[in-house]
Amino acid sequence: MNEPHQFAPGHPALAKDLLDRARRAKAHWRTPGVERLGMASDALAALAQTQHDNAAGLKRIVERLGQWPGRSTVGADACQAAVDIAVHSDHNPAFQRTLLGLLQKAVQADDATSAQLAHLHDRCLVNAGQAQLYGTQHWYRPDGHLEPHPITDPAQLDTRRAGTGLPPYTEQARHLRERHGPIVSLSTPPAFEPAPAPGQRAA
Repeated sequence: MNEPHQFAPGHPALAKDLLDRARRAKAHWRTPGVERLGMASDALAALAQTQHDNAAGLKRIVERLGQWPGRSTVGADACQAAVDIAVHSDHNPAFQRTLLGLLQKAVQADDATSAQLAHLHDRCLVNAGQAQLYGTQHWYRPDGHLEPHPITDPAQLDTRRAGTGLPPYTEQARHLRERHGPIVSLSTPPAFEPAPAPGQRAA
């Protein structure tokens, strides 16, 4: 588990770019599920454009640095902003997997956290049609309820989460309920629904 350190950004302009991008997208990321399912087509198109622009911006930053924009280069907050942008870059799964490898190296260098890696790892697994490991990824059902994507060996979920510094799943579920409304229990068999569109996913 990696505890956050207070780093002064070595690249303040890149840090600002990442923070500004995440700030503009955060309003949608935090939109309750029922409201998100009811978004008009033009709002969804604007969101998709934002996600594409954010991914392109992150790609330029990664190429400039030659590595993940970690805590030592952009500071802890901008490092988290980069993670948020990467998690929402579902339109380019190959790029997402590249970012996962870079983030893994940053964690090994103590330049990012294991919890951040867990979120992006789960997202890449879900986008590849595989079960997630840490229970960080959910989707909105047509009735507006949140449901976790399938999880490998749910009985060991909290053990795996603890190993990355994530809180028990029940705590995460409580926060999701407060923000997005009802959430289907892990004990409920996954619904046989079509794969959710990116806009239906919850961060």
